Amino acid sequence: MDYTNKIILVTGATGSFGSNFIRHFLKSHAPKRIRIYSRDEHKQADLINDEYYGGVLDGFIGDVRDKDRLRRAMTGVDIVI
Repeated sequence: MDYTNKIILVTGATGSFGSNFIRHFLKSHAPKRIRIYSRDEHKQADLINDEYYGGVLDGFIGDVRDKDRLRRAMTGVDIVI
């Protein structure tokens, strides 16, 4: 699948799986944006400000149990992980 110009939402992005998924995914794909969705704003800031990611990340604070917040995070997103 071609992920070029796609916006991807990664739930739990600041956890072990999410952060490793993003790192490995970006080695072979070039999405337009990756929106990281998690409850921890400090970990989100650390990921967003990490030069490794080249500015492709943006953050969205929320909990996957909050369906209204998750729905807002999914606005404009092509793929959800």
